[in-house]
Amino acid sequence: MSGAHSSLQTVGNRPMLKVPTLVVVAMLLWQLPAAAQSPSEPPAADSSPWTFKLTPYAWLTFMSGQQTVRGRTVNVDTNFVREFSSSESLVPVMGYFEARWRDKISLFVDVLYANMTAGAGGTRNFFPEPGVAGWVAASTALNYETLIVEFGATYEVVKVGPTTTNGVGQTAFDFLMGGRYWLQRADLTLTLGGGVNVNTSDLQFSADGSRAFARSGNVQWVDPVLGFRVRHKLAENQDLSLEADLGGFGMGSRISAQAVGTYAYRFGRSGSVDWSVVLGYRALYVDYSRGSGNDLFRMNILQHGPIIGVNARF
Repeated sequence: MSGAHSSLQTVGNRPMLKVPTLVVVAMLLWQLPAAAQSPSEPPAADSSPWTFKLTPYAWLTFMSGQQTVRGRTVNVDTNFVREFSSSESLVPVMGYFEARWRDKISLFVDVLYANMTAGAGGTRNFFPEPGVAGWVAASTALNYETLIVEFGATYEVVKVGPTTTNGVGQTAFDFLMGGRYWLQRADLTLTLGGGVNVNTSDLQFSADGSRAFARSGNVQWVDPVLGFRVRHKLAENQDLSLEADLGGFGMGSRISAQAVGTYAYRFGRSGSVDWSVVLGYRALYVDYSRGSGNDLFRMNILQHGPIIGVNARF
């Protein structure tokens, strides 16, 4: 990260704003009290059946697969290290909110925004779809902007384990149902190494003619999602969680799938708020296509990587 100030960059012909992506997590850490209560101190009794959880966290992604924009396809293989110097949002940032009733039913929303660039080192093998006009590209770059909003509810089906240890050692199994909204925009920048005698009227070109731009515009859809969540209380101040889901089923994308595993350690308490650090790993895959020929947009991408964040429970 280059600092707390913003700077203006240009991707192709489109100006974009540089965003420091760890600001939210850093601000939460900075505002924590210097003398938090002991993490082993039990929470004060609360008559409300509701508890709430807010977790901003960052996702350090590796990305692989294929992206097609206006019939032009590139193979993508990049990671957060390569993206560091060229992306508008250096690290995808998530915000998760959950409202839980009597530890039995929960409502949740999970928001992810990212603006990542895979440069010449992260894309390869540019080729057009069969029958699609194109140019020979010496190198390509992919700017990938995404907003994903997950929403839904979980219901605790069963809980097993000892009942006399304040929940320590217990494991709960939840059924999950909801949706995943996608808003995508992908721009291919093609540095032209040579042309072929074909029509390229659907592309935009730089002033000197050395680069061509294939822009998808905004592409959006909603996937229905079904899954499960397993919650295990490892110790008084330590929790494990594993979640997996499948979505799409041809109603939005052809298929989307996700797996998330997290470990939370409660390190302090401030007033009525319990503070925890969250570490984990997330993988998200999607296969979506729309259109054909020069209008074909297809996203066949796997994103995965570690996550780190701060959890406030109240």
